Amino acid sequence: MDKLKKFTENLLNSEIKDFHQLSGGASAETYKLILTNKKKYILRRTPDSSESKLAISKKLEAKIQRIVKHNNVPVPEIFYEFDETSGFGSGYVMEFINGETIPRKILRDDIFKKIRTSITFKMGEILAKIHQSDISDLGELKEMSFDESLKELYKVYSSFKEPQPVFEYAFNFLAKKNLKNPNNVLVHGDYRLGNFIISENALNSVIDWELSHIGSPLEDLSWLCVKSWRFGKNRKRVAGLGNLDDLIKGYESNSSIKIDLNELDTWQIYGSLRWGVICMIQTFYHLNNDLNSLEKAAIGRRVSETEFDLMNMIKNKKF
Repeated sequence: MDKLKKFTENLLNSEIKDFHQLSGGASAETYKLILTNKKKYILRRTPDSSESKLAISKKLEAKIQRIVKHNNVPVPEIFYEFDETSGFGSGYVMEFINGETIPRKILRDDIFKKIRTSITFKMGEILAKIHQSDISDLGELKEMSFDESLKELYKVYSSFKEPQPVFEYAFNFLAKKNLKNPNNVLVHGDYRLGNFIISENALNSVIDWELSHIGSPLEDLSWLCVKSWRFGKNRKRVAGLGNLDDLIKGYESNSSIKIDLNELDTWQIYGSLRWGVICMIQTFYHLNNDLNSLEKAAIGRRVSETEFDLMNMIKNKKF
């Protein structure tokens, strides 16, 4: 870490007083740094040996943040970028945004009581802005329909050669669906509580753009509803915070796209399946690579949780 700190000091042309790694981030490392002049920054990087099967490059991630910022999406400003030739992987240094990202605190602490009453509408409103972003300069991003997303996910899943009967059932169930897949837009890809920076009065920032691609707006909307992101507040479908009606009202207040509720349900089943596969990936990295960590092990054990959620949605229509 001392070498990375020195590299960052050279990048910023400033002395760093405090430099430490933050928890979170399944495929990237994130560091908070405080300069001697008390300015704060965030460094995100993907080490040379760490290439996720699903994540885009850090260069493209930074580019997307600049694009959505022009559309008034609240994201940190990017100040510096570096690539693999640096010897420290690829990444960028960005603005530090004050606020909370830990879902359980946002869902339970009294300081967030006021924002919890309005944030579901705001999440929809901001997501509509993301989906209206200009994608003409994002030719590097994959364009994924529902069928293509499902096939790509199955390809990743099957590569680990660890059959999961419930996952197999869900893949077969979803393969029979015929979705309209309207309006190709910029999809955040991980739009959920945990990737927002929230203060007591506002949603200050959307972070972690590493799973972005071009696809259906229903993918982001449904991902926010996946049960795993409710953290015990299961009666409130949207991130444990609010109702689906409020999310859609916020979205449609800022977009001409009208949401098909049946297709959103199908995308939510896909979302739970996708999360289950991501849990498998983290298990693999923990057990087989040099990227083992307590966090990856903890995520890996949630495979069985997603299996229960999948059967409850498919068989009992409980979302």
